[in-house]
Order: sequence, then structure tokens, then C-alpha cells
Amino acid sequence: MKHIITLLLSLVAIVSCSAGEPVTFLYKGEVAGVMCSACSDHVQTALAKMKGVETVKVLPAEKEGGVPKLEITATSATITKKDAVKALGDYAKTYDIRSLKLVKAK
Repeated sequence: MKHIITLLLSLVAIVSCSAGEPVTFLYKGEVAGVMCSACSDHVQTALAKMKGVETVKVLPAEKEGGVPKLEITATSATITKKDAVKALGDYAKTYDIRSLKLVKAK
């Protein structure tokens, strides 16, 4: 099912690009270990270096003891959790990307 959704979103991107409209993909997930603004900056800077990434936001946990949220906008429909962990490099020892999913194409 996951592959079908990715394929459909990719087709939407191709059709939209043909029409001259830029396509942006939105990914959402969770990243544990982010305790302060410096932590947030580390994660945002590392993930922003991934190919096709336009913006990275680390949003505070919604409740005490919760996990901060992660939002990435990109021009690529193929970014994975594995890519994000790799982009963190040494920071992957400190910050745990628990999930990252493609949620929609704009």
C-alpha cells in the first residue's frame, strides 16, 4: 500500500511538473531527543542538507512527555526515514527519528 501511495504521488508530481507548476511533498514524523532550541537547530540543519529538501521544522511535543514532531517539505517523493537518519550523521546518536512518512503532495 505504501508503495502504491508513493507511486500515485509521484505521478501527480509528474503531471503537475508537465503543467509548469512546482510540486512540493510534505513529510511528517517524530524525532525524540530534542530538548531545546539548539537541539532543534542541529536536526533542522542536518536534514536541510538532504537532496530536494526545502524546509525542515521541529515542532514541540503536544503534551509533556510527548515526542517532538518533524515536518519536511521537499521536491522529492522518495525521502525515507533511513535517508533522514543518515543525514543526521553523528547526531543520530543523540536524536532518534522515530517515524517519517510522506503525507501529501501540494
